Amino acid sequence: MAKHKQGKLFLAALGFTFLAALFVAGRFPYFFFYLLLLSVAVPYWRLKRSLAGLTGQITVSDRTREVGQAFTVTYRIINSEKGHFPYLELANTLEEFTEDTRYIYVRPGGVKEVTKKIVCRRRGVYSLQALTVKTGDPFGFFQLEKPLANGGEVKVYPRIKPFTEIVLPTYQQLGERTRKNAVFEDYSRLEKLRPWQTGDSLKKIHWKQTAKQNKIIVKDFAKTAEANLTIFIDMHRESYLHDRKHQLEDLAVELAASIIFYRLQENHQLQLFTGPGQSSPLVGKKLADYEALLDHIIRLAPKAKGSFFRSLRTQSYFLRPNTSIYLITPSLTLTDADVLLYLKRKGFSLVFFYLSRGHLHAEIDKILGRLREAGISVKIIYTEKEDE
Repeated sequence: MAKHKQGKLFLAALGFTFLAALFVAGRFPYFFFYLLLLSVAVPYWRLKRSLAGLTGQITVSDRTREVGQAFTVTYRIINSEKGHFPYLELANTLEEFTEDTRYIYVRPGGVKEVTKKIVCRRRGVYSLQALTVKTGDPFGFFQLEKPLANGGEVKVYPRIKPFTEIVLPTYQQLGERTRKNAVFEDYSRLEKLRPWQTGDSLKKIHWKQTAKQNKIIVKDFAKTAEANLTIFIDMHRESYLHDRKHQLEDLAVELAASIIFYRLQENHQLQLFTGPGQSSPLVGKKLADYEALLDHIIRLAPKAKGSFFRSLRTQSYFLRPNTSIYLITPSLTLTDADVLLYLKRKGFSLVFFYLSRGHLHAEIDKILGRLREAGISVKIIYTEKEDE
């Protein structure tokens, strides 16, 4: 602010001197006018030349971290032999520079390194953007700046925690229903032997029994189907109106990340919905898909408008039968409970993860009890206590 006022005062003085020289004429008015003009023009020209020769580098220790971990950023400023600056000010979007480290001196032909440690307090994408230096004349009449290097991004993933409330579905029996599609056959469980039928695969032939009985005998396996797990993460604005310091929001992402990790670790498929505008779910089939899914959810924020449960009911129309649905939300009303009971009647297997900061209100406790009585699995996940 002081430099801005000084710049205005200089322009006012320059204008006054110019008018005096114009109307009064004579050597002295013009002499003072040109002297005032050159007192700024010469330093400006020299600093522009010096900035042209100034270069920089940014080195980051790690590009992927977890919440609670840290990474270091090293800023390297390289001055040319002809670079002269009254001062150099470092600027960065992470605002990790204090007054003591923001201003540096780099001699002509010298190199200056500044290293900062950044603690990852929340999941997300930390954008380092460009390291920018600022300089100007000693009197603060003008200021110049130049971006030296781009630091890129650091991805911060939520911690993977062994939530005791997570019980993942594995396989579901399909009862007496038969399916000819081999995808639904568990080859580790032989059910019976039978004669060959048209359409049977050659891989199913039991060669020893075929030779013994003098007719083609095939193996029948137990009919099973992998449980279809679909996760819905509530990222609607109205669900987080009373969230403090993003506690519930980050807990939702942390819980989802843990479920995804343990599910993919067993090479079991899952689907993921994170918003009403999502036309198709994100899909993971193996542990190698974990990072791509996490790259999506670490960017989530409760920005969607409308109701999570209304959106859930609409998107459930496109789910396959026998799907296990995991719902993660800090919001619940009697109207919301009716949606869950509707999905239960439709044959879906529901696990409801209710996020809470602490003591449950009597009304919420009553609604959760109603859901349990209807056969819906209810898990209450609490946020960690804030540090005093």
